[in-house]
Amino acid sequence: MTFHDLYETYPYFSIDVKKEQEVLRNHDLIVFQHPFYWNNMPPLLKLWQDEVLENGFAYGENGKELVGKEFLLSITTGGSADTYTAEGQNKFPVTDFMRAYEQMCSLCGMKWNPPHVLHSSRQNGHEEIYVHANKLKDFMSTFIERGHL
Repeated sequence: MTFHDLYETYPYFSIDVKKEQEVLRNHDLIVFQHPFYWNNMPPLLKLWQDEVLENGFAYGENGKELVGKEFLLSITTGGSADTYTAEGQNKFPVTDFMRAYEQMCSLCGMKWNPPHVLHSSRQNGHEEIYVHANKLKDFMSTFIERGHL
């Protein structure tokens, strides 16, 4: 299992594409964990996605490197769960904002798993954070038990 902090690794946004592709090749589960910025991923992760998941590697005629790998999204939102409703400030459920991630998985042949979302992240105490972390841990443990890691 590898924990990979893009902002620590690439503080100047100069991504080593081949190194990142090798990391992806060596793992059966890919987890994106980040705060949800303006209903999207942080800028460095978007750049990473654009550069690393290139045609011929992740998709396209010869792009089969990620086929069959599992994908999990773990995000934190500043807003509460009720802001992600038709009546709420964001007008849509948080899962509606996941379409780009789902499409990425579809294009790359990865298996989409329901996202893990921690709402109201700035207001949560240790208990809520631990519950979120334990849900991720349980998912990964199940993944390991199935013989993937």
